[in-house]
Amino acid sequence: MKKYTKLFALVLLSTALCATFTACDPDDDEPENNQEVINNNNDPAANDEKAAAVFTDEEMAKANTAKDATYLTDDEKLVIFYMNLARLDGEKFTEAYLSDMKGSSNSYEQSLIEDLKSSKNKKMLIPNENLCKASRAHVNDIGPKGLVQHESSDGTGTFVRVAKYYNGGAMAENISFGYSDPMKITRQLLVDDGNTKVGHRKNILGDGYVRIGVAIGDHSKYRSMCVQDFSDAAGD
Repeated sequence: MKKYTKLFALVLLSTALCATFTACDPDDDEPENNQEVINNNNDPAANDEKAAAVFTDEEMAKANTAKDATYLTDDEKLVIFYMNLARLDGEKFTEAYLSDMKGSSNSYEQSLIEDLKSSKNKKMLIPNENLCKASRAHVNDIGPKGLVQHESSDGTGTFVRVAKYYNGGAMAENISFGYSDPMKITRQLLVDDGNTKVGHRKNILGDGYVRIGVAIGDHSKYRSMCVQDFSDAAGD
């Protein structure tokens, strides 16, 4: 598995909101422009052969909460789909997408496989348009400037930025740099290599979050980035 280059990681704690991020070297085969035209009639999750080989039709439908979210690109929908599959049945998710990690000598990959064994029938993440607007705003702000941070480029804090779009309770934010491919983004954040608290993984698999905003876009330094904003059921 490709080694990740971590710039640094942080956890912000305030009014029950935490934020963590990770960065990695982009793959050579990543596209120069990852912006994707939204096709409202497309259902990318339904065409995922790896998922279909392991999960039932009913399970795939349950995980496909972003199917009708017209404000998301197909790749953004798939990020939510993959996270939900990992929450629905971690062992099946491992069989479908992480079989190369079985027997790995990497301690983070080993711990992920163990954590996924106990990930079963968790509540699905439901896309929220306002959270997605908050995620998109951050991509559009720091991406062109090549910044690697949760704060806005003008110094606005994470909590303040999200609150412009969404009034939430417990919240969290993941930011991935270097990938635009939905599965690579998901794998990177779940492995969380080098983050001793595996905060990104906990955000994705945690029981406390049920709403999600996702935005994938360009980054002038790492080529691609993905912002994920999580919330519990108390927000709107």
